[in-house]
Amino acid sequence: MKKTVLIIAAAVTMLAACEEASDEMSSPGVLNHVSLGVKDVDISDLPPRTKSEITISNVVAFAWSSTDIVGMFPNRGAQAYFEMTNHIGETIADFDGGGWALKTASEYAVYFPYDYDHRHKDDIPFDYRGQVQHGRNDYSHLAEWQYLAQGMQQPVNGACNYSMERIEAIVLFKLTIPDIINCDKLCFRLADGHKVVVSTRLDISGSTYNITSDEQANQFTLDLEGVSTTESGETLYFYAMLPPQDLSGRTVIISLHTTDGDNYLAAVDGKNMLNNHAYQYAATLTSDYASLMEQFGIEDGFWE
Repeated sequence: MKKTVLIIAAAVTMLAACEEASDEMSSPGVLNHVSLGVKDVDISDLPPRTKSEITISNVVAFAWSSTDIVGMFPNRGAQAYFEMTNHIGETIADFDGGGWALKTASEYAVYFPYDYDHRHKDDIPFDYRGQVQHGRNDYSHLAEWQYLAQGMQQPVNGACNYSMERIEAIVLFKLTIPDIINCDKLCFRLADGHKVVVSTRLDISGSTYNITSDEQANQFTLDLEGVSTTESGETLYFYAMLPPQDLSGRTVIISLHTTDGDNYLAAVDGKNMLNNHAYQYAATLTSDYASLMEQFGIEDGFWE
């Protein structure tokens, strides 16, 4: 009798162990490895001449730095994060195991940069105000305003391989300036008085991420430091990150404000600016402020 009981007990124990092992092996949510890459920016909308005048690959390039932290949301539970200390200068960062592994979920989404205060995967805010270009034709500030995301993925063989995208557009301003001036800001707004989008909300709760417009303002302003022309008729490049928005069919007024309080302006056609794309607004500025304002029926107080 004792022998029979022992055999039955052993069989039950073995069955339970097998079921537990089977559950672990078949679970689609066990995550042991993460690869974080970034898609190239689509530069097909940029004119060939611009691509030859500047090293556009440097402008749109992305590489992880030592201070970068990526946030990950599971479909259930709180977010975790990844630090990039061992992947400096690389486009793709790989991670294996660690306390970040979220064993109870079945799908995972990622965004960058990580913020502890982001508690909801369907409502992550991003703001594009406060950008500053330091120096003539300099684009190094863009690195601070690159926001990335990819929607929910189910691990395959315990791994998630992400190819994140920028959730904003890279905008180049190629401006020919008639005089020798010192510039302190570039302003971008619509001639008809409609507002431009300056912040967004990101939703990564689904298999594809979604970006919605949030706050709007009368104008977008790029502050400038150490930017000046050295001769009349000089062409300079200015760079900014802007939320995706459709400005096609609208007239955009670009104003370059000087430290002397003057404005040099141009009117250009608006574009349908998609995220993870690069666009250019090219113009020759005029100092005839009054004529341009009259042409578009713009009243005093138009500029903030």
